[in-house]
Amino acid sequence: MRIRRGFSLLVFLVCASPCLAQAGAARIARNAVYLELLGNGGLYSINFERILHDTLALRVGFATWNSPAIFYDGTPPDRFTTVPVTLSYLLGGGERKLELGGGATFGRATRDRFSSDKRNFSFSSLTGIIGYRSQPPGRGYLFRAGVTPFYSFDQEDDAYPDPGFTLSAGVSFGYRF
Repeated sequence: MRIRRGFSLLVFLVCASPCLAQAGAARIARNAVYLELLGNGGLYSINFERILHDTLALRVGFATWNSPAIFYDGTPPDRFTTVPVTLSYLLGGGERKLELGGGATFGRATRDRFSSDKRNFSFSSLTGIIGYRSQPPGRGYLFRAGVTPFYSFDQEDDAYPDPGFTLSAGVSFGYRF
C-alpha cells in the first residue's frame, strides 16, 4: 500500500512539475500601450505596440491636436491628425535595449479653420527611430527616448512637419502587458 501511494505521489510530481515551472516563470509581455511626446506622431500620440518576435516590434499610433501658432511662419495649420506606423528592431538583452526602426506618419491637416480660405490636405512622411528603451521582460513599465527624424516628399504647404529632412526627438511612457 505504501509503495502504491509513494509511486502515485512520484507520478503526480513528475507530471505536475512542468506545469508548476511554467506557472512560476515570468511571462513575456508582447503588447504595450504608451503616450509618446514629440515623436513620430507629432506633438503627442497614443500608441499600441505588438512584439512580433523577441527583437521585432510593430507600432500603430493616433493623435489629433490644434497647432500652436508660435511654431509656424505665416498662417499655421489649425488642426492635425496623425497616424504613425513603425517597425523597430530591438538590440540588447535584459531590460535595456537600443531601438532602431522606421516607418511612415500619415495624416491630415486643416488650415484656416475660422476663415473663408479653409483648406484641408493630407500628408505622409517617412520617419525613423534611433533610441534607448527600458522595459522589463514581463508586465510593467515601458520607457523610450530617442531621435525621430522625418523626411517629407510633399510640397511646401503640404509637408509635415517641413519639406525635406527634419530632425526631431521624442520620449514615451507606457505599460506592457
